[in-house]
Amino acid sequence: MAAAVSIALALEGQLRLDDQPALHQAVALARQRGARLLVLAFRPEGQRLRGPHQRRLEAQALASLQGRLAGAGIPLLAFPQLTTAAALAELRPVVQPEAVLHADESRLFGTWPVAAERFPKVFSQFRRGLERAPEPPLPPPDLAGLGDAWDDLPRTWLAPPAAPPDAAGPDPRSAFPFSGDEPAALARLQHYVFETEGLRTYKTTRNGLVGTEFSAKFSPFLGVGSLSVRRIWQEVLRYQERHGADEGSEWMKQELLWREFFLWSEQHHGAAFHAPGGLQNRPPEWKADRQRFARWTRGDSGHPLIDAQLNELLTTGYLSNRGRQWVASHFVNELRLPWIWGARFFEWALIDAHPALNTGNWAYLAGVGSDPRSFGGAPRRFDLERQVGLYDPERQHLRLWGRSAQEPAAPAWP
Repeated sequence: MAAAVSIALALEGQLRLDDQPALHQAVALARQRGARLLVLAFRPEGQRLRGPHQRRLEAQALASLQGRLAGAGIPLLAFPQLTTAAALAELRPVVQPEAVLHADESRLFGTWPVAAERFPKVFSQFRRGLERAPEPPLPPPDLAGLGDAWDDLPRTWLAPPAAPPDAAGPDPRSAFPFSGDEPAALARLQHYVFETEGLRTYKTTRNGLVGTEFSAKFSPFLGVGSLSVRRIWQEVLRYQERHGADEGSEWMKQELLWREFFLWSEQHHGAAFHAPGGLQNRPPEWKADRQRFARWTRGDSGHPLIDAQLNELLTTGYLSNRGRQWVASHFVNELRLPWIWGARFFEWALIDAHPALNTGNWAYLAGVGSDPRSFGGAPRRFDLERQVGLYDPERQHLRLWGRSAQEPAAPAWP
């Protein structure tokens, strides 16, 4: 054995080498102590139910990362069915790391961007009240000399992570046909920002419904941790240095700040953030009709436009931003079902699901969250026919995803 001492990094769902502060710390500590490095991928504490599409991306990200680390002689042990605490307990009889460092979720700000005691309930106040700029990303660290033969580890632990058995490959109609690994994420970032007109036209195209290029498609990579939000921000700044700030690049920065707002809002409000009454503590006004909800989870809402959106979601795990708003508004206002049920289903089904972002958006549309119009008023209600006239006048999405009576439904959630 090259070294008796080992330092471990628990990835905590952050499946990349780029912009990993904890990885830099682990590398520095391993070099200081003459230790070998071990990387661990377990199920983060508190992670909720995840569906097959996101787990497929996760398996791709893990397999790619494992191969890249193996090139430096560093093992990646993946036990996605175990929490970090449980996995460490299973690991210790075989190898006992001297220190275990834990990766943090990718955020633009490492500490409160607005002081916690005055953290606002609405986004506009958050954006105007930011007290500093986002922090720059770190490059991947030099891993040379930190590997080992690792003959003390069971060979089964070193096997590549398998894709979930219920995760089929991408449907040819999918708006997200990409692999979930870090190289694919970085390639998509460069493609969208520098190799196409995507970023420049982002504001005008982002409400599209069909295809890969109407929006950036960064969120699934963020969802499985194969892309850093700070890296996205940095590349947008590089674009603006070359071409000047334009409407599309400024809107992208605003969307990244929305993500940040929901992450810190969840941290600030705690359980109230996910409660039925939300931040506004409104009494629920819904009908807890479980049979209607079960039909909805199978793509049978009673409205063909919504059913097409649900069919795309169930088949691919992806749904456009505009489609998500239509489905949530119809769920809350027309079906009058509990918004927390819809949020939980989306969290299982979406390829880019994140609890804080998902709940923040559902609560917003349910009129119990951060929508300034809903404080003292009714939730937003979309006129579906008008919306489709604006965003899909030729019914392209309905033709692509409307399910005929003969077509079998995509698998619904358990």
